Amino acid sequence: MLIFKSLSSANYRFFFTGQAFSNLGNMMKQVAVGWLVYRLTGSALLLGLVSFSREISAFLLSTVAGVLADRYNKHRLLMVCQSIIAINAIILAILTISNTINFQTLLILEIVFGLVSGMEMPSRHAFVNDLVENKTYLTNAIALNSSLFNTARIVGPALAGILIPIIGEGYCFLLYAGASVAVVVIFTFIRYQPSGKKNPRKKFGKELQEGAAFAIKTRHIRFLILFVAGVTLIGVSYMVILPVVAAEVFLGDAVIFGYMTSAVGIGSLLGAFFVGARNNVVGLDKLILLGTVIFGLGLAVFSFSTILWVSLLALVTTGLGRVIIFTGSNTLLQTIAPEEKRGRVLSFYIMLFMGALSLGSFLIGLLTDWIGAPFTLLIGSIGVLLMGGYYARSLPLLRKRTYRAIKKSELLR
Repeated sequence: MLIFKSLSSANYRFFFTGQAFSNLGNMMKQVAVGWLVYRLTGSALLLGLVSFSREISAFLLSTVAGVLADRYNKHRLLMVCQSIIAINAIILAILTISNTINFQTLLILEIVFGLVSGMEMPSRHAFVNDLVENKTYLTNAIALNSSLFNTARIVGPALAGILIPIIGEGYCFLLYAGASVAVVVIFTFIRYQPSGKKNPRKKFGKELQEGAAFAIKTRHIRFLILFVAGVTLIGVSYMVILPVVAAEVFLGDAVIFGYMTSAVGIGSLLGAFFVGARNNVVGLDKLILLGTVIFGLGLAVFSFSTILWVSLLALVTTGLGRVIIFTGSNTLLQTIAPEEKRGRVLSFYIMLFMGALSLGSFLIGLLTDWIGAPFTLLIGSIGVLLMGGYYARSLPLLRKRTYRAIKKSELLR
């Protein structure tokens, strides 16, 4: 099948398998953390604070991590980071099962997780390009990664929603810890040979400055990065308050919350398959605009719906739209960024994404406490649609500059 063509690379298969365990465990953990925080505190603001702290921690390290991704062995960096994540998961499981967990400790563990995630994300994203031997499969590999993530977004929350009432959050964290250890083991089978191309080694600060200057001065790259950050800040943080919607709008429990998160995952999976079936990057810029409109409209319907099945369908639509935005943007950036700067370009993309997500998570929690979830979500949907209008107006210039860069990249065949 076309969607699986990038799995012809053995190293990418091991990477893909490791990511399967990582994503599934992480999605279970996120649902369990969200429900645990809300059970312990009953506060939407503190829900937003946990997400803010985790994402802002990733934001703080992501730029530095981009220099490391360009300078050092990505495989080794990922092994170290995944090992720390596994240890963090084990501690979280032990404390929760022993009933000694509290909000402050949970917040610290999530901050540590965010710091390590920020360190490993640029290497993980850039690593895909290194592992896929046939570069014409790059778009497929990125989309396949997205489909994997969003399959986990369906299965993980559904499992967590079923298991939390039966075994509690602690044993969900234990399953997550086991998955994290499995990632480390699987990654040891990757036989990675870094590129023989040697770039002149400069001071760390100089390399960081060069990467920032390139991302900021290259107009089409700057536009894509800022657009994704804007959509994330305004709209994507809605995931943080799903426990509030489940509990207050539908008077439900973790099962309803799991249904909602899984609905987002179903839509995201559909979007990933749709993008992954493409043979090259031509037309991705238009597809990003379509995804923005779909996402904004889906969020608008979800904001005022009080019927569960309508809300779930709206969440499927939001998942479809946002994965088209993110997969399309990620693919374009990886295609047009030069190899020697790819890690740093992706790090700035991730940095602004995580910064926008962290700030958006805090603001949406604050707004929800003030004006309620429905009005907060409606404001987000209007903002996303306005961003879509801005993107549409800028599209002709973006297409011209992007395709010029693609032709130079020698990846479009």
